[in-house]
Amino acid sequence: MFDMQRVRASWQRESAAIDALVEQLDDRAATAPIRDDGWTAQDILGHIANAARGFVHGIQGAITESFDIDELNEQRRQRGREKPWSDTVRYWRRARDEVATFLAGASDSIGEEPVTLTWLPQITTKGDALRALIVHTRSHRQELEQGISGRQTTDDGRWTMDDGRRTMDD
Repeated sequence: MFDMQRVRASWQRESAAIDALVEQLDDRAATAPIRDDGWTAQDILGHIANAARGFVHGIQGAITESFDIDELNEQRRQRGREKPWSDTVRYWRRARDEVATFLAGASDSIGEEPVTLTWLPQITTKGDALRALIVHTRSHRQELEQGISGRQTTDDGRWTMDDGRRTMDD
């Protein structure tokens, strides 16, 4: 049986962990690459927020059109890079609260209800969609943790990875 309370608790834990990570970052740190492909903490936080809202809107039936998820993610990432870190943090907080409100109003019976998420056709129930939301959020939260903890600041203010590779030059 689907356990909505477990989903709520998982969302709360992941959100709190992300909030704690966000508090560690200033504009400079948030916009420095933390992945080999150049994604920054700002990119990842924006992606988490976009995906969380997408899952909820999909479960609510508000997203019915088909689209290329990778293309959409990249478009949103590029748009997010044009905004200051503080805007991305505010957007995350709104998305976090929107998901929490949705989860607060949902009951265990939602778990067996059918759903169609055009970008994830393998998901067929709202319970599976909510589980995917948690797994997705957790994986990117872990990515943020690893990226943030894997950086160090040198005396000249440049970021390096633990192995000494430069990730940002001034």
